[in-house]
Amino acid sequence: MSARREETTQRILDGAAAAFAKGGYAATSMEDIAAAAGVSKLLLYRDFAGKRELYQAVLERSRDRFTSEVPHQATADALHTFFAAARRDPDGYTLLFRHAIREPEFAAFVQELSDDWERRTEDLIRPYEPDPLLRRWAAHVAVHNTHQMIIAWLEYGDPSRDADVLSRMQASSRAAVVGDRPSRAAREAAAGSGAAAGSGAAAGSGAAAERGAAESGAAAERGAAESGAGVGSELAVEPVGGGGSGE
Repeated sequence: MSARREETTQRILDGAAAAFAKGGYAATSMEDIAAAAGVSKLLLYRDFAGKRELYQAVLERSRDRFTSEVPHQATADALHTFFAAARRDPDGYTLLFRHAIREPEFAAFVQELSDDWERRTEDLIRPYEPDPLLRRWAAHVAVHNTHQMIIAWLEYGDPSRDADVLSRMQASSRAAVVGDRPSRAAREAAAGSGAAAGSGAAAGSGAAAERGAAESGAAAERGAAESGAGVGSELAVEPVGGGGSGE
């Protein structure tokens, strides 16, 4: 394929992604796609037999982009990379996780991708959630909510505020995984506070107790901040059973 023809094909795929993302598969016509791509309807049929083949090609391109760019392990860094990939291909992302996943003819194609990410997330949180039922639920909720939060932000949000939204997404995912379980840092801070307060009381030093309480408060705040880092390597929660693999 010549460079010029490849450029035209990519323009058609871009236009098709935009048209399909706006109206879904059933409601989008080849005329809509041709208009979005800025080409004639006849040119669409040069490379694609029909709407179904074109739709499949758009899905495959977007899927391949995400799977190639996002690291295999479901960490907080991976979430940043995933969000950036969605920002670069907002139509493809919306098409995959708003439309195609709800369309019977194509749902299985997209569901396989989501199931893979859920398995990765479940493996990641295994040391933190020993209950297999809750672990499976938490992984599903984390992945599903991530898709929906990203789609909503791509549609309504300001790119300059992406970092703030990412922080909130991480906190939301962490809540599903660990609930209200205190972070490791917060528990260590509480233990240190008790020791410092006891030492101060034994010595009869009110000033030492006050300093211990102040240090405890600062440490607890740091622990809370760390615990909000999200699902990933930043999960500041004590693994159940000393970090065992669980079930």
